[in-house]
Amino acid sequence: MEVPLAIDQVGRALDYTVADRDVELNGCVEVTVGVRPYAALVTAVHGELTGEGDVGKLKPVRRVLSGALPTALVTLAQFVADYYQVPFGMAAGLITPADAAPAPDPTGWALTSGGRAHVAGIPPHHRAQRALADLFTLRNSDAIDVAATDELSATQRRLLRDWQQAGWLAPVFAQPQPTLVLPQLPEFTPAQRDAADALRARSSAFSVSLLHGVTGSGKTEVYLDTVASVLNAGKQALLLVPEINLTPQLIDRVLKALPGVATAVLHSKLAAGERNRAWHRVHSGEARLIIGTRLAVFAPAANLGLIVIDEEHDGSYKQNESPRYHARDVAIVRAKQADIPVVLASATPSLETWRNVRYAAAQGARGDAYQYIALRERATAAAPSSLRLVPARGRRVKAGLSETLADGIAARLKRGEQSLVLVNRRGFAPALYCPHCGWSAPCKRCDAKMTLHQTTRSLRCHHCGAQSGVPSKCPACGHPELVGAGVGTQKLEAALIEAFPDARVARADTDSLSGKHAWRELYERILAREVDIVVGTQMLAKGHDFPALTLVGVVDADRALFSTDFRAQEDLFALLTQVAGRAGRHALPGEVMIQTEFPDHPVFHALLAGDYEGFAEQTLASREAIGLPPATRMALVRAESKDAQAVADFFTQAHAVLREALGDEGEVFAPQPAPLARKADFTRWSMTAVAVKVRPLAEALLTLRQAMQAAKPKVRWAVDVDPYDFG
Repeated sequence: MEVPLAIDQVGRALDYTVADRDVELNGCVEVTVGVRPYAALVTAVHGELTGEGDVGKLKPVRRVLSGALPTALVTLAQFVADYYQVPFGMAAGLITPADAAPAPDPTGWALTSGGRAHVAGIPPHHRAQRALADLFTLRNSDAIDVAATDELSATQRRLLRDWQQAGWLAPVFAQPQPTLVLPQLPEFTPAQRDAADALRARSSAFSVSLLHGVTGSGKTEVYLDTVASVLNAGKQALLLVPEINLTPQLIDRVLKALPGVATAVLHSKLAAGERNRAWHRVHSGEARLIIGTRLAVFAPAANLGLIVIDEEHDGSYKQNESPRYHARDVAIVRAKQADIPVVLASATPSLETWRNVRYAAAQGARGDAYQYIALRERATAAAPSSLRLVPARGRRVKAGLSETLADGIAARLKRGEQSLVLVNRRGFAPALYCPHCGWSAPCKRCDAKMTLHQTTRSLRCHHCGAQSGVPSKCPACGHPELVGAGVGTQKLEAALIEAFPDARVARADTDSLSGKHAWRELYERILAREVDIVVGTQMLAKGHDFPALTLVGVVDADRALFSTDFRAQEDLFALLTQVAGRAGRHALPGEVMIQTEFPDHPVFHALLAGDYEGFAEQTLASREAIGLPPATRMALVRAESKDAQAVADFFTQAHAVLREALGDEGEVFAPQPAPLARKADFTRWSMTAVAVKVRPLAEALLTLRQAMQAAKPKVRWAVDVDPYDFG
């Protein structure tokens, strides 16, 4: 059995005894490790063990959770283990269910042979029984559906239960039959029709198609046309989205476009029972369309015919906890193994995808498998939003809100239109500080400042979760006035309420939208025009369609321009392009105002010109010149401990082992403190390795894992292949 535990860095299977003959190879069972239950993958089944003593030492399998998983899915889990440098058990945990399949709900009740005999013998004066019997006998099927039972009297419902217990009624279950999908899509523009034809032309074998379209160009409708054709061929289809917040709106849109399709939704915020039910519906083949976030790439679909990845550039597809897989890359591997197509949709493709599409053919690698499809114009008559750069500092800026942006919001309020203000920081202010002595509120457990949250009058660390009250005076000098430095969503919300007291202002961030249905409720309020101004973080930038939204303002966009993260400018270009696409999507003209101190920066020049291709080519050239991804492969080795010396000892050995193992095939940089060098009292360091080719780096990392397993260092450590988060 493989259990989802890092028992060691290389991993090993565990043995259990089984009495149930239903256990299958590649099936899923529940076992215990210690006293805790885990879902495990069955990787071998032996007839018997040698020696009676061995059997007595083994624990039994508790129960069977599912039959055999698709062999291709187990192979995919092995790829994840090998490529992302985790034990196979950890990767197997991605493909196993949480529980056994729940008992299906009956759709109705039918008379058994004994029930028909009983009904025939009911005397006329037993009116309640006779009335219930008539509901069955008046139907040719001798059955009633569940909906009909809602209309029964209390006496008849009691009789129905009695008949079930007596064995006179048997449950009737739905037998889903694949139905022809008739997509309800708007009439395509010539560009959309050409794109749809190009996708259908490659629907029978492995290929990767980049559907690159400006916001509002109708990418969703194009790939849904392809989804419909795959479903009508009797296959299942998988649609990945980057954010949970996008899922409800997208599901509504998909179900409207593809009516009658049995759909399963998979994401991490579902209740355990909902998620488990969806998993088994996919495994059984009942669900033909799967929609979900990154974890859905491991959906147990045995008859998969297409994978679509919406907003493929989004960093949310990268898992930041072990196993640290990237759903886009895993999806491409899964599609290649299954010989099915992948569609990558984006207005700002990732540089990894751009490089593959643009350069693969020239380099002789996978050229035939990739195709590029462009949608350069909006599918509707709506004109693209106009972009403006406005000053981010000076007397005309108050609490992060420039006078220019405030005037734009005021104009929309007069016209009854909506505005969106984006600031990618939650909280009231990034830091609380003393203007007299310069003291700022530190986190006692991290090398970070506490964030001021005004509504709860608290200081919070967004790294370790520590909280404390707001001091009434400076702890260092006793000065009575402490102020918040910088701008967060709460501070900007307060400024907007002060500037526009009659406007209806709503905030959208992880603090304000913590409830299960909070985002959907806010989304419906915005659609109903019950909100005039929305202020929030980047969760507002992706995929939403608000017809009355005509102004987007971006506050504090400059932080990414000088970030130590080499992908920061790429992410900024994508974010600004996405948020700009929220304005003026329908008949009303849209405008985007970006507050910046650096209007001459190349990122803004490319953005104003709508020149993604130029930006991508220039950024790729600079990456290739200095040997950064996607021109190279990168791995990050992290380690942390409350004992700083243990971290130092680990990296002394790890650096030497990895450098020797990689040799001339790449470069291993010296260990250094993580950007957040202390978090929750843990000292944190990291070490980076790069190589041009995948295999030498993978082999060197495996050597490192084996060496560290033998050394048993007193630290928590992990390998992150193709890292996105360097914190």
